[in-house]
Amino acid sequence: MKQETKIWLEQAKEHFEDMEYLYDGRRYSMAVYCAHQTLEKILKAAIIEITNTAAPKIHKLDELARLAKLDIPKTWLEDLAEITRHFWRVRYPDFQAHVYTSKEKINPTIKKTQEVYLWILKKLNRQ
Repeated sequence: MKQETKIWLEQAKEHFEDMEYLYDGRRYSMAVYCAHQTLEKILKAAIIEITNTAAPKIHKLDELARLAKLDIPKTWLEDLAEITRHFWRVRYPDFQAHVYTSKEKINPTIKKTQEVYLWILKKLNRQ
């Protein structure tokens, strides 16, 4: 595995652990933010490792997934686009006050992040 890939994976793991900690601690908007960061970093690791190209300086998870050349299910691309939208929304107090207020509201985002993160990690460890 490339050294640069390892750096991105370390950052993804840190954000993954932060996401779970914040989720358990009822810091829901930051948990969603870290969910996005987790997936952005692991997708950039996949791009570097699989395609031998530099990680692009973009934040759209569905686009990063396409660039990574992983055989990601099409339904996941929609989920990744939605997580990207959360990444932008969590910055606004009106969204934080109404959208990111309970575990039930953010649970789908957290669960999908866990699923995708672990799936990509498994693929990269087979390389």
